[in-house]
Amino acid sequence: MFLKMGDQQDKRNWYIYFAVLSTTLIVVVTGSCFTWTSPIIPKLSSTNHHVNPIGKPLTLSESAWIVSSMSLGLIFGPSLSMTLSKFFCKKSILLLVGLPLVLAQIICLFSSTVQYFLIARFLMGVAAGAVWSVLPNYIAEIAEDSNRGFLGTLAGVMSTGGSLIPYIIGPYVSIKTFTIISLLPMGLYYILFGWFVPDSPYDLILKHQERKAGQSLMKFRGTTKIEKELDYISSTIHSSNNDEGFGYLFRNEGLRRALLICVILMVFQQFSGIQAVGSYTQTIFELAGSELSSEICAMIVGTVSLISVLISSRLIDTMGRKILITVSFIVTALSLFSLAVYFYMLSAKMDVSPVSWLPMIGVIIYMFAFNFGLGILPWVILGELFPSNVKAVASTITSLANFCLSFNVTACFPYMVEAIGMSGTFFTFGVVMVLGTVFSLIFVPETKGKSLMEIEKMLKC
Repeated sequence: MFLKMGDQQDKRNWYIYFAVLSTTLIVVVTGSCFTWTSPIIPKLSSTNHHVNPIGKPLTLSESAWIVSSMSLGLIFGPSLSMTLSKFFCKKSILLLVGLPLVLAQIICLFSSTVQYFLIARFLMGVAAGAVWSVLPNYIAEIAEDSNRGFLGTLAGVMSTGGSLIPYIIGPYVSIKTFTIISLLPMGLYYILFGWFVPDSPYDLILKHQERKAGQSLMKFRGTTKIEKELDYISSTIHSSNNDEGFGYLFRNEGLRRALLICVILMVFQQFSGIQAVGSYTQTIFELAGSELSSEICAMIVGTVSLISVLISSRLIDTMGRKILITVSFIVTALSLFSLAVYFYMLSAKMDVSPVSWLPMIGVIIYMFAFNFGLGILPWVILGELFPSNVKAVASTITSLANFCLSFNVTACFPYMVEAIGMSGTFFTFGVVMVLGTVFSLIFVPETKGKSLMEIEKMLKC
């Protein structure tokens, strides 16, 4: 063997955490892109040419297109990552798809027309869609069985933290200053992840670079005693590498089941109404009679989301995925039903003064419950259920389903409110969450502490 034996494993292997934190710096930026419109649209709608680089206020149509153009870009991201996967390993893909993100920020820095902002937002979406198609798989492959869940949720923590940046900084600085600040994490990302974090050992074995795979695994594990795991990775890849792509994914019963579980989880994630509630939080508060400013509302919701993901990251490897996502479904449903009741009372012209606190508390509980499980765990599970030879295809299909639904649910939300009212809309989302609870209890596998090969065997049963 090419590896020496004898070194003891460092009980506190800090490197794997450094590696994942460095890798997830990119989702700090994509997270900020999702909430970018919150402080920027008001600036672009200003009549003050010192604030507005376009020189004239946005029309309603222009504003809507700037908001939605990122969602359109998201749909193209998974296809980009799958195409790149035919030529590059996951680390290289993650570095390459960061380039549209940097280009988007540079365009924002010098943009003086609506068209350039539309292009920038579209590129943000393409990059974010590609990143989330690859990142969960990369983290799952470099993590150990005992901490794979925690490391997987760190992407959610970093993304949620990034989404707070526009809320906290955006309203108080110019668009150019905000753009420069947004570029800083990308600089760190290319330095730390690009130079100091190796390729996934799975990818290196696929490329027949066993020596580099061993060196990579030694770094991630903090020990030279990695022959057993290296042999296991090699056997896992070789046992599933006789066939690849769409055909194998749909011929294999266990993989078909895994794909169906992941896609349905993404359907439930989006039909929780998260994009609609997130995009129209201030509208919901205004309809409920709240006097809080949009900045305060956004900060409260963003902070609650971050706290929720942090708690989830600490519990995922002790309580497991199935329990967390089931609890998330239940509490999300209850909060949606509470909002439905409030808006029904409001539309029926009943006295709502005794429960005037309900919309704020309902939305806070909703955001907490969603981010606690339903927000990040489908992505963690996606990174665990598929062998290397079909990861790219499965991730592309699942991510594409998620982003298409995200765009459509957000676009349809105002029409749902117009057709069945705010109460009917929230009630519909709540019923979907009840169905999600049943689905989670019956079909979602518990992957806590299991190796990727054990998970594959479990799905075949």
